[in-house]
This record gives sequence, structure tokens and C-alpha cells, in this order.
Amino acid sequence: MGNNVYNESRPYQYGVFKSQGKPGETGILVNPHGITDKNYIDRYTEIDCIEYYKEKRPNSNFFGTREYDPKTKKYGKYIWKSFAQVYDLSTYFIYGVTKFNLCPDIFVDDEILGKNFKMKFMGFYSRSREEWHIASFGCQMDSITIVTIYDTLGLDSLEYLLRQTELTTILSESRNLDTVLKMKEENKLVNVKNIIYLHCNDEKENVEETIEKLRNKGLNLISYDTIISTGKKCFEEKDKDILNYKFKKVLPDDVFLISYTSGTTNNPKGVMIRERTLMLTPNFMYNIGYRLTEEDRHITFLPLAHNMEHMLFSVNLVYGIPDGFYSGSISRLYEDAQELKPTYFCAVPRIYDRIIQKISDSINKKGFLYQKIFNKALDIKIHNFEKYGKLNHAFFDPIFFNEINNLLGGKVKYFISGSAAMKKYIIQKLVVMFSCPFNQGYGLTEGAGTTFINSMHDTYTGIIGGVENTSEIKLVDLPEYNYYTTDVNPETGVPEPRGELVFKNQYFKGYFKNLPETNKMIDKDGWLHSGDVAILLTKYGNALKIIDRVKNLFKLSQGEFVSREKVQNILANSKYATQIFLHGESQYNYSVALVYPRLNNCIEFLKANKAMGNIDYDKISYNDLIGNKTMENEIVKDFDIIGRSHDLKGFEIPKKIRIIKESFSVKNDLMTPNLKLKINNIKKRYSDELTQLYKS
Repeated sequence: MGNNVYNESRPYQYGVFKSQGKPGETGILVNPHGITDKNYIDRYTEIDCIEYYKEKRPNSNFFGTREYDPKTKKYGKYIWKSFAQVYDLSTYFIYGVTKFNLCPDIFVDDEILGKNFKMKFMGFYSRSREEWHIASFGCQMDSITIVTIYDTLGLDSLEYLLRQTELTTILSESRNLDTVLKMKEENKLVNVKNIIYLHCNDEKENVEETIEKLRNKGLNLISYDTIISTGKKCFEEKDKDILNYKFKKVLPDDVFLISYTSGTTNNPKGVMIRERTLMLTPNFMYNIGYRLTEEDRHITFLPLAHNMEHMLFSVNLVYGIPDGFYSGSISRLYEDAQELKPTYFCAVPRIYDRIIQKISDSINKKGFLYQKIFNKALDIKIHNFEKYGKLNHAFFDPIFFNEINNLLGGKVKYFISGSAAMKKYIIQKLVVMFSCPFNQGYGLTEGAGTTFINSMHDTYTGIIGGVENTSEIKLVDLPEYNYYTTDVNPETGVPEPRGELVFKNQYFKGYFKNLPETNKMIDKDGWLHSGDVAILLTKYGNALKIIDRVKNLFKLSQGEFVSREKVQNILANSKYATQIFLHGESQYNYSVALVYPRLNNCIEFLKANKAMGNIDYDKISYNDLIGNKTMENEIVKDFDIIGRSHDLKGFEIPKKIRIIKESFSVKNDLMTPNLKLKINNIKKRYSDELTQLYKS
């Protein structure tokens, strides 16, 4: 990193104010390089990009998938398809879809798009794999809008999604067909008539039986291979119906993707994302110091049902970078990376936590002396990085860190993270163990991409960097949460505005068929309200840091939102709990809870199990339950049973709890007069307990 290094003593300049602030808000902050709506190859749809490289570099590698031996169930080397091959397969896909008439026109009544607005839809229900993109390119050749489908939405939300979009066709991996069958049996498949199914290496042995059951229930099941072969036949035999059909290629401002949000107590909202917005993503990569070429490689394993992987794919498209797909299981990710040797690696905090844990386990097995020397080497490299920006060490790297680098193939030169906050020590370790910079970004599904990211030359960790050159932002007072844009750092006296983060950019077109929720998100002046609370670190070049969330939701490290109120209401069915406060932090992949117990039922359990020895159980008080691990473990088990019986996901159910002796009430200022929990007050009152729950 050399002389380009920036740190606390020499901060990177992330933003400049283009206007003075109004009362209750900061001025408008923009990137020092200004604002642009251009990207680097002047192409604004995915299909335009692949057409560009089909002409410029037709035989260059584009998509790689590992070969698989069904007899040994082993994966081999990556087999590559060129830009020209991918383009041809995409053409065959749309020809096949058109031949079978799988995506008819639907006339949509939407207050944003218009009345009787003509659209076509296809649902995508699959892990990330090359066929996902091939089918997507094919859909873009005829302006078919993709609707993403994923398991964590839940069956009721999936039914809502299908009903709202009037989907008739779903592209689904065969491993998901059991869910499709269940929805059909429960009459939740709505208008779906056609399933294009993708075979996968880990599909169940009875998949053909499931396919037959679906056919017997009136669904039309066609394999992906049949779609491709049918389309190819149309091309080769010059089928006039297909070749003369007037395909309508997607335009930059068309709705390319509807991505449904999860995690609220209400129905999911369909975020309408335009092609142009995604194609501006490469700007942030360039601005933070990335200089990518066709010699780079990226590994795709994050779900394409979410925006983060789509953003990275747009980067690959703009720069013409080969993209290798993982083999379908996170357990094989290291093996995939060692085979592919990616040069840039993007993941969510949960994956990075696993990488560090795997390395730590390996170090610990080598004995106390090795571990002690290794930790000393680690401390020296962290110091050198944060003070001087040095990534390499001539003595320690050959002894310790070159071997670690091989864990991900030995070629990684950039790390990127998104979806949730990361622990500082994890970032520090990754940087020095792999001798490469680490960038942490922030964005929203509604923002349709990254809006903030830190510079690769900045060694100051724990921030989300600054505003990119496609956006402008400001902070707005939140008096009910005691966050003000006039706040100052109490220790230094330096102004540090705090408030809700709002921004303008090429954001989403709106929520599909949901103007009221769209208007809640975007105000009358066109500012999108993120729902996140940020602090502006004026001392550090106007860098931003997320410190809280406005809405009654919290995000865990896997990127999923948890609705506190929904989960609390379900777990209130526990025989052991009178009141529950659910809590989660974005550095961790599980939630915890404070529980005001139902004393009599707790006594009955402890008495029946003689859990506290020979005492008079009838005299047990609330104080006696504080710190009782037996009782806490029993409550956790009961929560798990109740949560799963109500279809809560594993990450929604608290893994640890603390019993408290005082109820939440208006009198102790932990509850509002209308009996709503005062979240900030509870977090403040029980900060030690909540901290210990995660540390224990």
C-alpha cells in the first residue's frame, strides 16, 4: 500500500459537503470526485455487457463450474464456458421458453408503473450457479422480469409473492421441488403452472418420484436441458415462429429484478430494481482503488436471490472477469477456492468468522510454543499495517502466513464484506494473515447496490467508508432516540453528527404494487430513508459508521433481519416466561433474550428435577433464579420447541437467555403508556447482561 496509506492520524477524505445543513439535518454530503451516472464501458444492461464481450473477446473464459463424478461423488477441475458460449446458451434458453409459451404477458395495475402495464415474469428458486445467469440473460433478451425466491421467506410469504406477481413459471433446482410440492398440496402455488427444473449433484434419490407427483397434480415440468435443446433446435432448423418473433430486449430503466425483502411482521415487499442501477456498481470498486482486469477471477457462492452477489456480478460483467461458481455447499468452499484460485473474494461476516476459526483451530493444534510465536507475529503485522500500511513481512510470511493464504487458493488480493457489521479483530486478522486489503461496504436492497465502502488504502477499521460517486447523503435528527445532527464527541469536543441515514441515488423504482410503503421509504423530496442510524466521523474524513437501527428490527451477521416483536409474541407462549426482550447484534449469527420468568412454573420444574439440591423449593424467589443455568437452559429449550412449532427460523430463536428479577413496566421507564417496550432504555439498563450473553 506504500505512501497511499491512510489511518487515524492521516484520514482518507470520504466526503465533502455541497450544501449547508437545514435545522434538524446535516448538509448534503457527496464524494470528493462528484456525482456521475456513467460507468466505465458505457453499457447499462447486463445483456449489453455480454454482447460487448462476445464481440471483443468471444473465446475468453466467462463461467466456470467444477466437473463432478457421480460414481465417486468427487469434484474435479473447473470447466469453462466462453462469452460466446454463454451468449448462445442464453439465446437457446429464451427460444425454448418462447416455444413453450412459458412467460405470457401479464397486465399489471401498479400505481408506480401504471395501469394495465404489460410485463412478463419468471421466478428463480435456486442456489448460485451458471444456469442462473444463463437463464437470466435469456430473460433479458425479451424483457422478462426475474422474481427471486428463497427458503427463508416462509411458505405464507412465498404464497403472497406468487399471488402478487401472478407468476406462472418458476425455474427451480430439483432439490427445492419438495417445497414446491408442499405448496401445491396446501393450495399455495396460486397461478404457477410450469416448473423448469435444474438437476443438481446433491438432489434426493426420489426426485423423479417428486417430479411425477407434481405432474399428477397438473403442473407442467420441463427440464432446463430440454429448454436449451428445444431452443437450439429452433435456431438450427430456422423455426420461423421463433426467428420472426419480435423479442424486446431489456432497457436500462426497465425493471430487471424484483427482490422480495424478508424479516418484517407484515407481508414481504417486492423491491423493483432497474438494470441501470446495478450496472453502476463497478464505480465503487474503481473509486476505492480496485484495478480489475480479465486476469482476475471471482468465486460466486453468495445467494443470487439477494442483491450483494448481483452487485459483484455486475462488476465482473463490466470488467469482463471470469466467474467461477462454488460446488453448491459452503463446506466445500475452501476446496473450490483452492481449485479456482480467486483474486478477489467477497463474503458476509459469518463466512469470515468461519475462516478465522478454521485458522485458529489449526494453529492451536500445533502446540503452545508455536501458538505463542504465531500470535506475536500476528501482533507485529497488525501494528505494521495500521501504522504504516504494510501488508507483507519478509520474515514471518514464509514461516506462517503463506500457508494460510493457500487456504483460499493463494491468489486473493482483495477482500470485501457486506450485509452486516464485522468485528474489528476479524478484519485485522484477515488483512495481515492474507496480506491483502479488506473493504467493508454498506447498502440496501432498496438502494439496489452499495452506497458506501471504505478505501482499500484506509487502515482505520470499523467504518463503512464514505458516500460513492453515484449518491448523495445526509443525516436527519431522531429526537425520539436521542440522536441529533448537532451531537459532539463528549471526550474530544469534535462535532460528530448522529441521525438517520438518508440518501439519493439510482435507487429502486419502488415496491411492486405497494405505493403506500414506497412513500414511507422515499419522502416527498426524493430522499430514501434507510432506517439505519449513522454517525459522521468528521475527524476521519467524514467517514460513516452505523450505530443503530430505527425500526424494530435487528440484523444478524448472516444478513437476515429479525423482527423483535414478532418473535417475542410467539415466545410469549412459553410456560416459563412472563415477559421477553429479544436482542441481536450484527457481529453475531444468533439472538439472545432477557426473560422475566413465570415464577411458579419455574419452581415446579426445578422442584421436579431437584435441580438445586435439598432446599425448600417453595421459598424460591426471583433473586434465586438469577444466574441459574439449569433454569436458563430449560427456557432456551422451551423457546426452541415453541419457535419451531410456529415456523420461526433457527436464527430468530434466542440461543442464550438471562433471567431478570424485575418486570418491564411504565413505572421503571422500560415500557411506554401503551405498553410497548422501550428498546433503548432496556438496552441501556441491561447493557452488562446483554454484553455477557455474547461473551459467555
